[in-house]
Amino acid sequence: MTKKETFTYIAASLAFLVPFPGRFVYGVVLVLELFFLMLIGTCVSSAAEKIRLGEIKNILSLIAITSFTILYKHIFIITQTEIAMTLGFLFYIPTASSFIIGYIFNNQDAALTDRLKKNIIDTARFVLFALFFFLIRDIFGYGTFTFFGKNHIIFEKVLFDPDKISVLSYIASMPGAMCLSCFMLFLDSSISQKMEILRRAEKDGE
Repeated sequence: MTKKETFTYIAASLAFLVPFPGRFVYGVVLVLELFFLMLIGTCVSSAAEKIRLGEIKNILSLIAITSFTILYKHIFIITQTEIAMTLGFLFYIPTASSFIIGYIFNNQDAALTDRLKKNIIDTARFVLFALFFFLIRDIFGYGTFTFFGKNHIIFEKVLFDPDKISVLSYIASMPGAMCLSCFMLFLDSSISQKMEILRRAEKDGE
């Protein structure tokens, strides 16, 4: 992980990973929203740039991703009411985050296919990080595994007796989530640095 990527992950973690409830199902809702926002924002931004709309292209991109967020939330109001009621305004945090805005307004002169490829790959990497983050909080913080359920209620599978994981329940809290995200970022950064050193050593040895 590069220094720029580390700062991006820190900003994204503070913006929406930590404030979101620490259940896996909410993490899935978040990452799906991120993927669609990145896809729509990148396409609208590139289209506006191609037809030379000037500064209005940024406004159009923001209108597009905000409109999608409203639609996305209403889909959950209709299909998964408990999730929609729990998240509430949190649906709108990714829309205004530096993670989304920074990517969709970056490299606007590049071809759409190149921008989509880069943005989707970068988003996919963060999605894996986020899903692992929420999975750890769900399992070890609450002793459960959650997913989309029926009749507007989330599915919850109890994995551990809550009394047996009382020490680990700290990571279910917001301070615990911050500590967990810092640890995961440190671990990811350390592994990436070591892999980069190994790659350079192999190059020098050739």
